[in-house]
Amino acid sequence: MEDYFLGVHQKEVTRLDRQHTAWQPETAQLIKQANLPNCKTILDFGCGPGFTTFEIAKHCPNAQITALDKATLYQKYLKHQIEQKQVKNVKPLYEDVLNLLNHPDKFDGAFCRWVLAFLIPDLKKVIDAIYQKLNPGGVFAAMEYLTLNNVLSSPPNKGFLANTRGWHNFYLTNDGDAQIGTYLPQLLLDAGFKLEHQTCVGGFAPVGHRLWQWWREAHEDFAPIFVEQGLMTQEEYLEANTFFKTQESNKDGFIYSPIILQIVARKI
Repeated sequence: MEDYFLGVHQKEVTRLDRQHTAWQPETAQLIKQANLPNCKTILDFGCGPGFTTFEIAKHCPNAQITALDKATLYQKYLKHQIEQKQVKNVKPLYEDVLNLLNHPDKFDGAFCRWVLAFLIPDLKKVIDAIYQKLNPGGVFAAMEYLTLNNVLSSPPNKGFLANTRGWHNFYLTNDGDAQIGTYLPQLLLDAGFKLEHQTCVGGFAPVGHRLWQWWREAHEDFAPIFVEQGLMTQEEYLEANTFFKTQESNKDGFIYSPIILQIVARKI
């Protein structure tokens, strides 16, 4: 999506790669939970540079995967990776998810991770489109934020808390919502889906853990933007920087990371 407010540039490709590595075990778990390996055709929409796409392709070698995104840079990166990795079962689709109904194909499965939170003004339309593009009995699996407001640190730190508030408000000021997981299940039910599986992942992450490191890197990448936009003060930013640096050697420290909803729904 060209209007993806976290950015469409090479630095974001690198960050998304790190983020995928941090959440790879949970992503693989959801792919299996949704039984996507039994699907013949899968839509990965809002695929970005394709890190989830290749994860799906790895676990679903017999499926044809359509990777949809409207960001030119990300589609170019995806195509390059397909060629380099010589992946045979991934097909890029340069398209806006809002135009999904114009695509002629239907799918046995659909997947997204941190996509719907960026589509809040058109969320009902998008979910209805996903439902219509699935074959009867088709499955939809998603990973979306339940909330960012739970993100805390031990020991507590004012700069860390300011960063948490900054993230929450960053979504809201850009027409996103990082609490989408609280009402996504009902929206899926309203669209005609049957809910098959719901769980939450994330939470306790000791210093040095992959999720602790992911959240620190997210702070380093975006907190300066929060300061520019008035979502965090310079003093809070510097205090958070100091906190992360000093906690590197604290074997007893931890954070409680963002909580992610994993949901599997089936078209009936």
